Amino acid sequence: MRNLLRANFFRMRRDEMFWTCFGVVLACSAVFMFFWCREDLSLGLAAKLEEYYFNMVMALGLFDAMFAAMFLNAEYAEGTIRNKLTAGHTRREVYLAHFLTVLAASLLIMTAWLIGGCVGIPMIGSWGFGLAGWAHHVLIAVGLTVSFAAIFTFQGILFSSRPATVAVVLTYFALLLGASTVENILSEPEFSSGVVMTVDGVRTINPEPNPRYVSGTLRTFLEVLRDLLPTGQAIQVQNLSVLSPLRALACDLGVTVAFTLGGLALFGRKDLR
Repeated sequence: MRNLLRANFFRMRRDEMFWTCFGVVLACSAVFMFFWCREDLSLGLAAKLEEYYFNMVMALGLFDAMFAAMFLNAEYAEGTIRNKLTAGHTRREVYLAHFLTVLAASLLIMTAWLIGGCVGIPMIGSWGFGLAGWAHHVLIAVGLTVSFAAIFTFQGILFSSRPATVAVVLTYFALLLGASTVENILSEPEFSSGVVMTVDGVRTINPEPNPRYVSGTLRTFLEVLRDLLPTGQAIQVQNLSVLSPLRALACDLGVTVAFTLGGLALFGRKDLR
């Protein structure tokens, strides 16, 4: 395993897609934070760093998907995976080594975002909720990054064609669409607005129950589903509204274990000829 990881990390350090993703995330995080903070300063607004710092967390999954898809596809195209098996490594070791490589790259890309966002500190100050609040949200971001790595490794290892590379990236958008749909459903207020606009101006009425509001068991199910989707957790981190951190981390663990065990089982029977 150690030799496999050493070889994978050597390839990763020379991988153009990895450095492109790392550089783009670092630059975008720094540039976006600079302009967001400068706009607030020009308007005289008292903004807090966390209002902008976590805005890029949603995009991390896309860069993770692009790296995993290209890196794993190259492993097949160049015959590297077959060579590793021929050298005596087990399929289990090969799969886990690739998962850890994708995870390491994803965490480094995430680090680029964290570093770039610090551009806002000298402009508007540190995080309003302190380092504890920062660590709380970063921990959830680490958890969802692990989930992304497990999902994309599962796809990248099991599907070894160029169309599958596109499928890995499309999976990210499918997860994003699913999470956005769930979030929109859960965002419906329990009561309709008590203020309406009329020709005579603004008029106050008694709030009425919102028929689109979801409650009970269905709401609990949707909240758990949102936590199972790494994109759902990303939305919560971006909105600074992580309702159940322990449940989110437990879901990350469950997703990672499920996809890793499933990948190991399927890769063990995959025809590599």
